[in-house]
Amino acid sequence: MTRLYELNFFIKLGLAFLVMTAAWAAPSWKFGVPLALLCVSLLWVMRIPGVGGFSKGAVLLSCMVIISWIVNLAIQGVSGGPALSIAAAMAAKLVTTTSAFYFVMETTSPGAILAAASAVRLPPIATLVLSLTFGIIPMLRDDFKRIADAQRSRGMEIDHVSLPTKIRFALARGIPLLVQAVRLAHTISFSLTLYSFDLKRKRTTWREVGVMVESRLSFKERIDDR
Repeated sequence: MTRLYELNFFIKLGLAFLVMTAAWAAPSWKFGVPLALLCVSLLWVMRIPGVGGFSKGAVLLSCMVIISWIVNLAIQGVSGGPALSIAAAMAAKLVTTTSAFYFVMETTSPGAILAAASAVRLPPIATLVLSLTFGIIPMLRDDFKRIADAQRSRGMEIDHVSLPTKIRFALARGIPLLVQAVRLAHTISFSLTLYSFDLKRKRTTWREVGVMVESRLSFKERIDDR
């Protein structure tokens, strides 16, 4: 498990894109659903942090997608088995995609992203976008949990209620989460301005980055390099 955290960020990102491509290229739910179940099962086997909450969210997401697609297809004149097959296939694609990138986010620290991006000499703006994207999402997830706890204290229980109520309460968390995301973006922007972030300044890395990302260079290696 520890070695997963040391694997190069771009290798993990490439694997996630391959899984996503396989999911969206799936011809039907008969391939997509088993692939989605396999991805979620692998998260459990690898003991990725927060996989229990992710699994609950994946179930809720699947229900919302299936219901919305069945209603949409029924309006277009498609109903019954064909509508359910299309809806299940779409839900499976989304679950597989989120599972792949959830693995990347939970096994990659912002420092590892910066080190890998610096090693391949990415432009500063690309490095900033990658580190912020994969760093902010876990922070927003924590904010989502805090919003959920605040709602539970006010009687908006989401775990032991009917599915329509779960969906309604889950959507009610979206507005405060959006407000928090805007505040977080403003804070980051202000911090970058305060510390005089300059896109023209070259960055270096103190990590040894190859197929695996080593936490630091050893003293012996530094002496040998001399």
